[in-house]
Amino acid sequence: MAQAATKAAVDAAPPADAEQVKVRTEGAAIEARSCSRTIRTVEDLLRHIEADMTRYEVAASEATKWEGMSADKETGRPIVTELFRVFVRLRPKAGPSVRECVEAMIEAAKGEIRRPAVRKPARKPRADGWAMLVIADPHFGKYGWRRTAGADYDLDIATRFVTEATGELLAIASQHNPERITVATLGDVFHYDSPNGTTTKGTPLERDGRLPKMLNTGTDTMLGVIDAAGNVAPCDTLVVAGNHDEALTFAFQRILMERFRNDRRVRVEQDFTSRKYLTHGGNLVGFTHGNTKARRKLPQLMAIEAAAAWAKCPYREWHTAHFHHQASEVTRPIDTIDGVIVRTAPAICPPDDWHANEGYVGPRQAMELFLYDTAGGLASMHVAGPRMQ
Repeated sequence: MAQAATKAAVDAAPPADAEQVKVRTEGAAIEARSCSRTIRTVEDLLRHIEADMTRYEVAASEATKWEGMSADKETGRPIVTELFRVFVRLRPKAGPSVRECVEAMIEAAKGEIRRPAVRKPARKPRADGWAMLVIADPHFGKYGWRRTAGADYDLDIATRFVTEATGELLAIASQHNPERITVATLGDVFHYDSPNGTTTKGTPLERDGRLPKMLNTGTDTMLGVIDAAGNVAPCDTLVVAGNHDEALTFAFQRILMERFRNDRRVRVEQDFTSRKYLTHGGNLVGFTHGNTKARRKLPQLMAIEAAAAWAKCPYREWHTAHFHHQASEVTRPIDTIDGVIVRTAPAICPPDDWHANEGYVGPRQAMELFLYDTAGGLASMHVAGPRMQ
């Protein structure tokens, strides 16, 4: 019985001169197995299969050795050969940590600011009123190809669109010589929120560039806009998170706080809430991305969360984003609810493949500037963006 079991085990073992390497993929993971005289370690196997260790990390591994026996073909004498069995399982690396992402943004903040050009008028009138530059859904890192989505969009195009539109609107603001200016960023500054190119909730996206490149480009461009606004009038900067980039928004806000900490021209709003409020004279304005169910009761929330300002300010208004204007399920991009105006801001970016396939096409790519009377009420609004094709 024992001799039979020994014979079966020998028959099941690979030949003494076996040289076998098998590789298979399982989703994003890679498994490799070898039975060899020359591949003795996990490192040997990784070199043999040419594993890209900049993209993968070892999830599990094992290396064992045994002796195989064969007979010399001429003399019939037994030959003992050392054999090695090696196994390795690779998984994709998680990508940059949150700390590495923030460090990339800090590095971007150290560089030369890319400022939009602002034309200076020959003579300014007396400072009066409140200017508000609304930046909604620029989606740095979004990718679009005109042959599938109808328009091209990438990091370079996003930088150009944002810089040109904000430069034009800040020039208009400068001509009106406001006593105060606000730069309100309403979310989705960045198209994705993870090294795997997904939104905060994990939805995979078509994208342009790696995460650190997206952070550098987007942060550098936005810093330039805020710095230029600070040259127009004392500037408030306000940030709310979007549904694409909730985690990176908090890091981006922290970068703004550090960058302008000692800049007397610019004040960065420091709360991390999803809804924020500012007042000026008789104006009360709320800001939110607008992707949650809270959108349905914004006037009521304003009355509760900003009760003191509600009582003092006769003019009340909300600025929201998310729907990219005509892509909205809400048929009216401007609505009045219980005496409160609720606006949906347009996006500067064009549709990508998903929006084109779903039929969310046709909105004007734009940004908006609002000018309010100090006593209360909207005095004028201005729109800038790339020309419609």
